[in-house]
Amino acid sequence: MTTLAGLLDRVAFPARLTAHVVEPTADPRIHGYAVEADLARNVGLLDVCWLALIGELPTPTEREALTAALILLAPLHVGEAPAHAGVLARVAGAPDEVVPAIAVVALGQRIAAELRGLAALFAWLREPAGPPPAPAVLADPTADQRERHHRLAAASARWFGPDRALPVDPVLTREATAYALLHRLGVGDPLRLQAFATWARLPVVLAEAAHAVPGAVTDYASDLPPYRYVEDP
Repeated sequence: MTTLAGLLDRVAFPARLTAHVVEPTADPRIHGYAVEADLARNVGLLDVCWLALIGELPTPTEREALTAALILLAPLHVGEAPAHAGVLARVAGAPDEVVPAIAVVALGQRIAAELRGLAALFAWLREPAGPPPAPAVLADPTADQRERHHRLAAASARWFGPDRALPVDPVLTREATAYALLHRLGVGDPLRLQAFATWARLPVVLAEAAHAVPGAVTDYASDLPPYRYVEDP
């Protein structure tokens, strides 16, 4: 029998995987920092997340701005798709190890839709001209919302300098403010934005799912308002 060589047989593949983030030693290293000897003793989890995604530990200013951005992104209530998907999966009896996977898929879709909807904001942040685009602006903000936004805008001037501060007016939406802070921190590519937004939201989503009783279908609010899924063109 003649064995024919295919394309993959003619390609010289590497013999080993390349580790770019975690070095698999006895005390694993993340971008050169030993997890037990260095990181666990001296920094917090937020620092490790920044280190993994950016490649170096954050400065105090970066840590403060990143904390604000992640907290702004964190809340997703049960009526929003990622939390709803986690609750529904648990009610339907999905294994515990599957529920986070379902939630993460829904989160990824939610975040991707947000990033598409805020594309004009990212363009404006790169080259500000005129006011921020309408999709990023909060319609009819309350006095409290204005005050909170003004405090964040003042903080952003301290973090990034007056030329790169968030606008005082108009008032940006909470999500737009969070993504604008990440952009000012130098996080501009979709995958890292996905990573930070997922990390901010997953604990809340899974905490909501943890309150659902597996198999308790009669406790699920099935008489919900009509809805339909719409896919982007």
